[in-house]
Amino acid sequence: MKDNSGYVASFSKLIQCPTVTDSGHEYFEAFHKALDEEFPHVAATCSKMELGRDVLLYKWAGKHSDRPVVLMAHQDVVPAVGGDWICDPFSATVKDGKIYGRGTIDCKNTLFCTIQAVDELIAEGVTPEQDIYLSYSDCEENSGPGAEMARDWFKAHGVKPNVVIDEGGAIVRKDGKYMVKDGAMVGIIEKGYADVRIIARGKGGHSSQPPKNTPIARLAAFVNYVETHNVFKPGMSAPAKAMILGLADVLKPGLKGIAKLAGHMGSLTAHIMPKLNAHYGAPMFKSTVVFTMCDGATAPNVIPQEAWVNANVRVSPLDSVEKCVAKLEKIAKKFDCEVQLGNNREASPMADLSGDGYTQFVAAIKKTYPDVEVVPYYMFGGTDCRTMQEIAVTAIRCTPCRLSSEQLGGMHAANENIDITSLEETVNFFKTFLREYN
Repeated sequence: MKDNSGYVASFSKLIQCPTVTDSGHEYFEAFHKALDEEFPHVAATCSKMELGRDVLLYKWAGKHSDRPVVLMAHQDVVPAVGGDWICDPFSATVKDGKIYGRGTIDCKNTLFCTIQAVDELIAEGVTPEQDIYLSYSDCEENSGPGAEMARDWFKAHGVKPNVVIDEGGAIVRKDGKYMVKDGAMVGIIEKGYADVRIIARGKGGHSSQPPKNTPIARLAAFVNYVETHNVFKPGMSAPAKAMILGLADVLKPGLKGIAKLAGHMGSLTAHIMPKLNAHYGAPMFKSTVVFTMCDGATAPNVIPQEAWVNANVRVSPLDSVEKCVAKLEKIAKKFDCEVQLGNNREASPMADLSGDGYTQFVAAIKKTYPDVEVVPYYMFGGTDCRTMQEIAVTAIRCTPCRLSSEQLGGMHAANENIDITSLEETVNFFKTFLREYN
């Protein structure tokens, strides 16, 4: 089994492969070669399927096949351009007990810890009670089809996972100011998603003879209206309540009481919090909308015949894509604008907190990290897990890896890094979970 230096060496090789989303196949090919070299027991024992593009799927055969586990991660990373990096982002520089580099927490740590755990268990002579799959997409960062390829393979082979585990929450280190315990944020749901294009049309013309109420003026009025009005109704959803009550257990005594009360006050909390804290309160209790793209004329002296803005909507489980679009459409008509729905999906089903997949996952956290409180985590963003959830009984979005708030802030930013000790702990967690899963 690898010691501390062996973990660093293996993990560093993965970081040093610049598998940026949509980069050349040669980078992923080098990454796959590194996996074969660094995890020889997996390479020798597990069935390996390459599902087109650069998607990888491994099967570690267990004693039974009726309740399989799928451990997910993605190989691709976002670009590492700009920012004040203290080292080359693909050098895997070790400094002060940390490894720096793009992908160290999003999410080659997840990939490393899952495959390392399986490699060690195989070396120890373990045969799992159930089939274990490792599913590694190549295009999560741009919502590509990698996870769909894996899902379709499972469908074609009649495999119904009992539990799938993907990136999402982490173990957030206590800050001393508000938190008295580390909190394991176990993702139980993710919000829905919709891109809505708002279009304004007009006659166009030369900018030297401007009419009133041009397409861009009407779009600006629409955007201002949406930004200054409560378009979507707030409410206390089941995942929001579970998260608030869970957070209470990691907060200081005074804050704990407030959180408990807020969790039980339901609609009153849901209406107050978005006004007090738009950054967290609004996403927690309602669907949100933000304008992300726009376009108009192709020259600065031309009044466009058509202009548009993109509204990115994150859909609450209390809402639906249809309802959110209908509300935007009603507003758009006031400003003589049209609405077109683009990519969209509903909020995912919430994990059953009493189901065996979730309870076994939580039990492994408590055994590995006896000092940590488990917090059901309501995710506002998206992961590949939503795709696999279509065929799974339980979907969990969490890599129980200790990270500070500062480290979490490095995701998709400069100086992304992870503690070496966190890698060791997380490998131990996955070994515990897989050894005891039945």
